[in-house]
Amino acid sequence: MHVPAGALVWSLTLGKEGLSGLSLHQKQPRSRSVEGWGIYPPYSMGVPPVTRTIKVTAIATGKKYVPATTATGSITFYNGAIYAQIIPFGTVLKGADGIEVVTDEQAVMPPATQTTPPTYGQVSVAAHALIPGTAGNIQAGDINEACCVTSVIAQNTLFHGGRDAYTYTYLSNQDVKHTTASLLPALQAQTLATLPNPQLNPTCITVTNSTPGVGRETVNAVLSITETCKALSYSVSSAKDSISLYSKHFGTGTLTHVQFSIVGVKVVVITLFVTAQWNPVSVRHVVVK
Repeated sequence: MHVPAGALVWSLTLGKEGLSGLSLHQKQPRSRSVEGWGIYPPYSMGVPPVTRTIKVTAIATGKKYVPATTATGSITFYNGAIYAQIIPFGTVLKGADGIEVVTDEQAVMPPATQTTPPTYGQVSVAAHALIPGTAGNIQAGDINEACCVTSVIAQNTLFHGGRDAYTYTYLSNQDVKHTTASLLPALQAQTLATLPNPQLNPTCITVTNSTPGVGRETVNAVLSITETCKALSYSVSSAKDSISLYSKHFGTGTLTHVQFSIVGVKVVVITLFVTAQWNPVSVRHVVVK
């Protein structure tokens, strides 16, 4: 703000409570400086926050590789001998479809019971397919054969959990940033435009939600972008009235060419920087408390 020669220059603090003090003194032959510490309307007031939401579709570009998983199940060993037998862990068995599985633990089989007909001793142990992927999901009974030692038969339960490796597309944080970056300035400007003027210390917060969420498998997602802005404001006419009222402390004269700008905002108190032409030029030193 341009300050002409012979102008009065002062800072004025305005708020809710009332005048607490004002000093006026001459600094240069053709300029007057007034510093005021006063609390008087107009004061700043909070404006209710305003919100604006837009929706846009984001294209998902994230890629993630998912390795194959291995099918698991169990093998039951039936012992027809009248004595206990042991099958070591790591024993490999092949099903009718050619898929091999391996036991994950040692199988200790109790002896058969001599009943009519004889009752086999049996034990079940965990096992997994040797090759990963869906091929290892063998059906129950695919393995049904004599195995390993005398008078032992091995049978399998259903094997499951085998899945082939694949790559999928997901929504990444970069996808969200790329989609929203060009939209945010305009959205913020449009949201601020709905607040009343003049605005003091405007602040905005952006919240972006996506459906489906970031990291989820998808080819695209709907982004909901919400901008919330708030600010303080004041009455321009009240500010001018307050400046005129303060000028009465300068003595008898006329205040013209008044200009002011906001130089500070603290809670509900605003500080103005004021320039004006005062006639007559001569002023006396005065302190008002």
